[in-house]
Amino acid sequence: MPGGALAIYLNDHLAGSVAALELIEGLLAHVGGQPLEQILIGLRQEITQDQETLRGILSQLDGDESALKRAAAWLAEKAGRARLSIAAREHPALARLEALESLALGIQGKAGLWRVLSAVAAQDSRLGGHQFGTLEIRAVAQHAIVERERIAAAREAFPG
Repeated sequence: MPGGALAIYLNDHLAGSVAALELIEGLLAHVGGQPLEQILIGLRQEITQDQETLRGILSQLDGDESALKRAAAWLAEKAGRARLSIAAREHPALARLEALESLALGIQGKAGLWRVLSAVAAQDSRLGGHQFGTLEIRAVAQHAIVERERIAAAREAFPG
């Protein structure tokens, strides 16, 4: 694969962002009119921007987006969404908690991605011109927001 190991790594994170966006779409279908809806819409926009950043970096590395990884992420998320839809019928707050937990874990991974790229940029000039520190700060802020909603869902799911 053109771009080598770094391109593979970026494709893994790009696939993760596809899954995250699908997960957000699934959550949006269940939270219409609730305050969480606007939070998810904002996250969707920022994750889409992050995808474009990753695609731009891949392009700088002469790498291509892996259609196979993208499709695998999409399929995995569809299976997860089906499971959450079934759970949502019996325990909507638990389903929301689990979906938010998956999203929070993915965002932590994205913060790690930006940290890695910042470190690698010091030795790889092809990564210049990106504000990896700013992107990491945004990911940390996203995680804090999702974590707050995850804890609220946990309190609702486990009221005793």
